[in-house]
Amino acid sequence: MFAPGRPLRLVSSRALGLAIPAAALVAGVTIAQLGGGADFLTALAAVATPLLAAGAGWARGWRLPWLPVLCVPPLYAVAWLRPEAWSSDLAGVVLIAGACLAITGLVAGVAPRSWLTAGLVLLVVLDVILVWGDRQVEPTMNALQAAAPPTIGRPLPELQQVDFGSATMGWLDFAAPALLGLLVQRRFAAGVATGLAAGLWGLLLLATSPIAATPPVLVGLIVGRKGRGRLKALSPEGLSLKGTVPETAGGDRSGLELAACFDRRPGRVFANDA
Repeated sequence: MFAPGRPLRLVSSRALGLAIPAAALVAGVTIAQLGGGADFLTALAAVATPLLAAGAGWARGWRLPWLPVLCVPPLYAVAWLRPEAWSSDLAGVVLIAGACLAITGLVAGVAPRSWLTAGLVLLVVLDVILVWGDRQVEPTMNALQAAAPPTIGRPLPELQQVDFGSATMGWLDFAAPALLGLLVQRRFAAGVATGLAAGLWGLLLLATSPIAATPPVLVGLIVGRKGRGRLKALSPEGLSLKGTVPETAGGDRSGLELAACFDRRPGRVFANDA
């Protein structure tokens, strides 16, 4: 969420912006429930996750794009060689988060921001439906939990979902806030709001499990875009006019300044502009 991003614009497709986030959720759930689908996704995650995480710097347009390349090998080694330690869970979380940063950076490069925003909202709606309506997410999580990664001397890290202690989250639960960070203007405020909302939302686990983890990003989306529609005239730049505005009879010219800000259209000539 807080990670900066200036993705390179590849193409601009409204349809892709609307479809990609939701299609990723539906495809993941569908494949995991097919025969051997969970094993395929587990093997794919074990190999693709470090590669994607290493490319996060380039996908997000960072000033030091090679930095993730240096961090990924030791993290992967910890996740692979110490599977029972808490450090393995932490390394897996960082790797998956890095991969989600890369994926969302690439997605942001193929669609306009407004349509990606609509796609993010659609993703949240589908997540809620699949978790509580159609009940498709829980069997998917169970299938991925039971799947074993390929073995090269010893089993590769289990990176098909986010496991940290007893908590389990899917990739899209991380990808949603990563995408949010590219859609809002006030990233820090959006991140704090999303974190607070997620903490309160997590209290639902006391009543039911599993829960949809993506709805808190909607709070961040609202907070991060707040103020975008403020009148430019009320900003310091808007209040600085070319020339001066004559004073009123009482020596007060603030009212005329404000009126000039709202009424300064092409073709209008003011006394001091002539």
